[in-house]
Amino acid sequence: MQTLTSEQRQFFETAASTYAADLAADTSAQEYLKGRGFDGQAAATYRLGVVRRPLVGHESYAGRLAIPYITPSGTVNMRFRCLGAHDCKAEGCPKYLSADGMDSNLYNVLDLKRDSPFICVTEGELDAATLSMAGLPAVGVPGVENWQQHFSKCLDDFDTIYVFGDPDTAGRKFGKFLAREVKARPVRLPQGEDVNSLYCKEGADGLRRLIHE
Repeated sequence: MQTLTSEQRQFFETAASTYAADLAADTSAQEYLKGRGFDGQAAATYRLGVVRRPLVGHESYAGRLAIPYITPSGTVNMRFRCLGAHDCKAEGCPKYLSADGMDSNLYNVLDLKRDSPFICVTEGELDAATLSMAGLPAVGVPGVENWQQHFSKCLDDFDTIYVFGDPDTAGRKFGKFLAREVKARPVRLPQGEDVNSLYCKEGADGLRRLIHE
């Protein structure tokens, strides 16, 4: 597990504050987030931002959504999502980029402290934030290939672990991996829907129903 220096922590804090301020002045990025169900309050809760004034070393992330990894001790990592109105795979554009030189972290670890007998795990940050907004405590993993062994210990205190994977090959692979790794229960999403799209269509009740039926 990577330990950050005080300078690195300060850098990520400065980056999160700078990019959040950039989002406040960027109507196109705000519209993108609104289309995903994140209003201004939600964006502020998760300290989402957009890279318009990249800090030194972040120049290659210009124009991307900034997703900070917030912990009780501050911001410890950051990932960057493409905001282009195109099919990233078809365009050869990486949908997500990780901060250079950083190991993987669990996203939204503040939800590990919520008073709940269960926790949800998603493949991706915005899906985790979406579940959390719906009242379902959740953490996110930046892809199954980025799973770290110590993540399992973070989930030990929960009676039940639900895994929300997209209804595709990669999502099923993610669900099977976590079922084996942490005895998670895969949650079946409606065909053609992911966590965020279902939330935008049916709201929090649509997501809660998946685990309470």
